[in-house]
Amino acid sequence: PMAYRNLDPQDSLIYLEVKKAVLDQTGISPGTYRQRLRRSRFPAGARPRAVAQRIKEDCWRWLEPDQKTGGQVAEEVTLEQFVQVLPPGGKEWVQRHRPKTLAEAVTLTEDYIPGDSAIRVETPGTATKTRGIRSGKLEASPGKTTATLRPGNASS
Repeated sequence: PMAYRNLDPQDSLIYLEVKKAVLDQTGISPGTYRQRLRRSRFPAGARPRAVAQRIKEDCWRWLEPDQKTGGQVAEEVTLEQFVQVLPPGGKEWVQRHRPKTLAEAVTLTEDYIPGDSAIRVETPGTATKTRGIRSGKLEASPGKTTATLRPGNASS
């Protein structure tokens, strides 16, 4: 393609720069691969190894783990999951603002939900706790924990 011709002569010799220019020109982004990954299905008659390979390739092209730290990859997955569990309206609001971090998404959600936002944390086998999330900190612990955002007064 013509994309590489617009690069600086030095950059045109660097594979990653050429790849980025071609992908930009064609409109393919990591988000494209995220969508493909999320839409993946196991077609009738498909070979398991081929399906697994396609899913793995889409995942790697989305998350780019060879170019990011484990923490950055975890942040990206956590951000996406947080946005997916938001209540109707809030999800669309946050997506429109395209937050880059989980903290940005939490702040946008707090701004969207009227009143003092609270998060209800339910852990199987324990009492339900409600904590305010205005502190700017969002903590998660291992295990099965669900979180529900709701308007109202936060109790600590």
